[in-house]
Amino acid sequence: MKSPSKNHTTSKFISKLLVRLFIIILAAAIIPVFVDDEIAAKMETTYVYIENKWVFIFPLILFLSFLTLLILTGRARHEKTDLNWMLSLNTLLLIIYVIMLFIRLAPLIYK
Repeated sequence: MKSPSKNHTTSKFISKLLVRLFIIILAAAIIPVFVDDEIAAKMETTYVYIENKWVFIFPLILFLSFLTLLILTGRARHEKTDLNWMLSLNTLLLIIYVIMLFIRLAPLIYK
């Protein structure tokens, strides 16, 4: 039987690592809302006005492609190297986007 290539093993490890990191980052961002009543109260009174509603289309596409790739990779049980790398890249971009969004909104929430 043929053993998997080193590239396959690396892509499998990286994709699983980044997906878990993304879930941990999302959980870390949501936990303070449920734990601290003061932060939850600030979240209710904090409003962000965005002039152009089309700004939301690209993060939506990024998140939907993440879900699609996550489902496809899960069905293939991380056996397809190309799907693993696409999921890794997509998750990395999503992590960067979430961190940039948090940096932008943190001064409004934690003031």
